[in-house]
Amino acid sequence: MFDSRFCPREFTQFPVEFGWQQLRSPILLFLATLIVVLVSLWLIARIWRRKFQKLILPSMAILLCSLIAIGLISVVAVNGLFLPADPGTSVDAIVILGRGRALRMDRARVATQLWQAKRAPIIFVSGRGDALPIIELLIAQSVPQQVVDGENCSLTTKENAIFSAAILQQRNIQRIILVSDAPHMWRSLIEFRAYGFSVIPRTSRLPARWGFRQKAYLALRESVGLPWYLLRQIATPPASIPPDTKLASLLKKAQQYGQQHFYLDREG
Repeated sequence: MFDSRFCPREFTQFPVEFGWQQLRSPILLFLATLIVVLVSLWLIARIWRRKFQKLILPSMAILLCSLIAIGLISVVAVNGLFLPADPGTSVDAIVILGRGRALRMDRARVATQLWQAKRAPIIFVSGRGDALPIIELLIAQSVPQQVVDGENCSLTTKENAIFSAAILQQRNIQRIILVSDAPHMWRSLIEFRAYGFSVIPRTSRLPARWGFRQKAYLALRESVGLPWYLLRQIATPPASIPPDTKLASLLKKAQQYGQQHFYLDREG
């Protein structure tokens, strides 16, 4: 495994069901943008009422349509709607994304079933703090240790994609089944495709014991996250953004790890 010994950097884990801190910046940015737009429209109405009166209603309509569009995107994200169908074909690897302790077991269950159905010869687990526990769950479910690998370095969905690409693409792995929960899948699909993978999504279930607090947080997180990801990809596709110096150094180590650690039995 490409583990945290190779990437010694600060790591503060926020479990997905309690990580309100992760939403602070994007929510504040969204609210600030909305306030600026509304204040600007109000100033136009006050200062240039006669000259720009005809533009006020269209501007308000555009703002309303934009908010509705964001709302619809959020509904799609939270419920994992319109994801590509699974054709049932074999791929090069099953990739599991870590997302907190409560979500590990069902991810391991889904990946084990896919491996037992011979959908892929190997399973790769991505995510700081989650990779090792999920690998242990896979082995406990009778998945052979030699077909399981992962990276315990990535801190975000974007880093899940770039570290997975750095390691797996050194092994000519391009076609993957991606395992994550439905609300997280669209963001994950966008990132992994941007980094060169052909992706079949397979969703895992949310914990049945989760109550309103956890589900509300997850809905809010993805409602903010997916529109932001879409806008960012349109402006600057993720794969075109060079990593910072520290991350570039870690990715070089990940590529070296990928070159040196091949599976003995790709057909097992």
